[in-house]
Amino acid sequence: MNEILVRIRFLLPTLSRAEKQVAQAILDNPERLSEFTLAGLARETGSSDASIIRFCRHLGFNGYTELKKALTEDVEHSEEIFSEEISVSDNMKMILNKVYHSNMQVLSDTILLASDNYELAMEKLLEARSIHFFGVGDAAAVCSLAMIKFGRLGIPVSAHADAVVQLMQAGQLGPGDVAFAISYEGRSRNIVDCMRIANESGATTIAITKMSKAPMMKYVDIGLFIATSDLSVGRDIVTRRVADQMIIDALYLGVLVHSDTKVKSTIKKMRMAIDCNKLKKVKR
Repeated sequence: MNEILVRIRFLLPTLSRAEKQVAQAILDNPERLSEFTLAGLARETGSSDASIIRFCRHLGFNGYTELKKALTEDVEHSEEIFSEEISVSDNMKMILNKVYHSNMQVLSDTILLASDNYELAMEKLLEARSIHFFGVGDAAAVCSLAMIKFGRLGIPVSAHADAVVQLMQAGQLGPGDVAFAISYEGRSRNIVDCMRIANESGATTIAITKMSKAPMMKYVDIGLFIATSDLSVGRDIVTRRVADQMIIDALYLGVLVHSDTKVKSTIKKMRMAIDCNKLKKVKR
């Protein structure tokens, strides 16, 4: 895992045109950065010294020398998992192996993007009087799973697939409620509207997305960011939801272990109720 390369990929959509040229050159061949002076990299990428310095500062470095040193050390010591595209010549065992490595890459890179926002999100979920998940398309499936998990806590939870019902739900939220969006690019109009409505009503808004400057993020109090590894055919990015699910599972477990005895008692009762629906073992 190379933390600097993960951060560059994450920042790429938000960079200026000149900074993107620098970023892409580093992503294409990070090993070569050690060969360049500041002026040399500027010539190689068709950018300016100032653009490179701005790019370094976006990454949290004071200047080019600091970035070059850190990246060189990262490249030497990291073991990045490389994902491969699926091709028509692949058999199912090869596809399974590629999906496995791609999922591992996504999860590993997402961990590198983790921030203190996770602690804040857990605290807000612990305090919530109700939690409501918003997502469309395959994100709605993750929301449904999240509803089942958090529904065990004994507080009102929802995850509606219908766009109009989502808007209706957002309109009923207020202080003490949590609106939780899952949106890959943060650009789905309905989800942006739901977050805006919930935010303006005083609800706490949390979102899982890959875009730090997506339209949705204007209305989000706590952003949790995922990395991606593209094995897609067309625009169907099949590995994106594995990171969403990891984050939801982690938040649920965090809330669970920090909950009071009343919540744990509620979960115990639910387990007993579920067990009643299981077939008893047949004695032979």
